[in-house]
Amino acid sequence: MPLQGTFDVLDFTAVLELLADREMTGRLHVRSRSFTANLFLVDGIIVGADQSEHQAAAVSGDVAQRVQEICFELLEVDRGNFEFHPGGANTPGGANMTVKEAMDQARQRLQEWQELQELLPSLDVQPRLVTELDPGEVTLDREQWRVLTAVDGRRNLRSIGRALNMSDFEVCRAMRELLSAKVIEMDTRSVGVAGLGDTEPPLTTEHITINGKRATRLRAEHYGPQRPEHGEGDGQTIVISPTRAHRPDTERPPANATAGPSDK
Repeated sequence: MPLQGTFDVLDFTAVLELLADREMTGRLHVRSRSFTANLFLVDGIIVGADQSEHQAAAVSGDVAQRVQEICFELLEVDRGNFEFHPGGANTPGGANMTVKEAMDQARQRLQEWQELQELLPSLDVQPRLVTELDPGEVTLDREQWRVLTAVDGRRNLRSIGRALNMSDFEVCRAMRELLSAKVIEMDTRSVGVAGLGDTEPPLTTEHITINGKRATRLRAEHYGPQRPEHGEGDGQTIVISPTRAHRPDTERPPANATAGPSDK
């Protein structure tokens, strides 16, 4: 008989810890309002994962990353249910993580997510390329370049994530890197939040929930990213650095690809 229940009675962390303590082998199927996934365990150790939503199932090489994403998504969920089906037949592999390791990584990810929410309080904001680049050179890796090519001035963060098959967390992390590199800015006028380039403090805050995670939305009367003065971007180059895992050729820019201010 499978073990089953709801997260309002036994939360996700407690479920995993119970399976680890009893050194159970089988498949843990979990569901929340907008999230469905499976974790596969052998003797209480997490060995595999897959997820059904807008993301593909994990394959060898990214299973550990998928485990972390699943645990992060369900870490603080209080609505949903679980079913554990014992048995080791057809158990996919690719990972070898203790429950403690998986939950520690999920908590670290949650802390980073909260920091990202202070910078990007809404998934409805629209990134756009800056009008002028700052002087100097900006180095982007292949993953950052992939995200940058999806910035068209019309898509918001949520739709970019769907287009690139990335989680909200991954999109926000990538946007933070591109904002830091000063190659994009955020158009926040359509959602009425404080401009990300402004130095004025927000006038009010409100608590919201994004994908089951608590966050704070910042609001201000005046907003809008500050644009650099004309001429500041003269001479800047964007360099693509091959520091991430290789992707299919259709997504891979040339290793020596560069883009100047006139190429944006």
